[in-house]
Amino acid sequence: MVATGGTIASRSDERGALVPVVLGAELLEGVRLGSAVRVEIVDLEPVASFATTLPAMVRVVQRVRDLLSAGCEGVVVTHGTDTLEEMAFLAAMLLPIDARVALTGAQRPAGEVDTDAMRNLSDAFAAVREGVPVAVVMGGVAIAGAEARKIHSSAIDAFSGGVAGALAIIDDDEVINLSKPCRGAIFEAVESPSMPRVDIVKIGAGSNADHVDASVAGGAGGIVLEAMGRGNAGGAFVAAVARAVAAGVAVVITSRTGAGVVRPAYGVGGGADLREAGAIFGGDLTASRARVALSLALGHVSTDSSASVEELLRRMWMGPR
Repeated sequence: MVATGGTIASRSDERGALVPVVLGAELLEGVRLGSAVRVEIVDLEPVASFATTLPAMVRVVQRVRDLLSAGCEGVVVTHGTDTLEEMAFLAAMLLPIDARVALTGAQRPAGEVDTDAMRNLSDAFAAVREGVPVAVVMGGVAIAGAEARKIHSSAIDAFSGGVAGALAIIDDDEVINLSKPCRGAIFEAVESPSMPRVDIVKIGAGSNADHVDASVAGGAGGIVLEAMGRGNAGGAFVAAVARAVAAGVAVVITSRTGAGVVRPAYGVGGGADLREAGAIFGGDLTASRARVALSLALGHVSTDSSASVEELLRRMWMGPR
């Protein structure tokens, strides 16, 4: 078990603010484990996941790889839920598609009466034991790491797999398999991926494009534009995207709806014009996952030019072919 902090490891300080301080051994107290299970605990520095970074997430995945290579049959990772979506997507892309890895956390701290921590941890161990591949295990279900997204700020069943649904249901330590993952393992042979800076710019009605220019000026290697509907923005954004692409900054289009595939369908500042300006369309990826995907792709092409950024992104959202 790799413990990284998050709400599951948090307690209230003197101000009543939650801070991650609980280590792995304490988290395991009261967790249902089979008699034949031997757990090795790896405590990383506990952090609140909203304060972590993509390079730090890569280091967690590398530790997981090391444990699997050393003979561990599976790994449970405890992590904050705020950025578990990014952590899970990264793990899904870097690990073998059949790796027994369960990422879990809690919406309510382990010390609270109504905590979901012990249930989620027990379910995570059950998922690993039964061979469920890279997944977020929360709220009684296992969701493929490449599909998981957080859809509620406080509810116990805060994660969804979108139209992909769940890989498995975990009920009273029993795992009911439903499906297999279709996306992932694109970079499983990459040892230490660099993760260049990628910013997210969200569009609302009447938004100006200043943040796109600011990201370029600030040194971002890529920008994820969370556009409207099928992937639409407006004339100001078309011009800003063209400037960004001309400056060598990759721009990926996603939808603020959080579901569905983006397409370059509309003119008058819509997706067709954004495409002509050089933007890449990000399939059905949410902005958070597209940011991780773009950072992975940018880092990869900086050392291996055999595939373009757009080709790599397409492999990530289309799945292996």
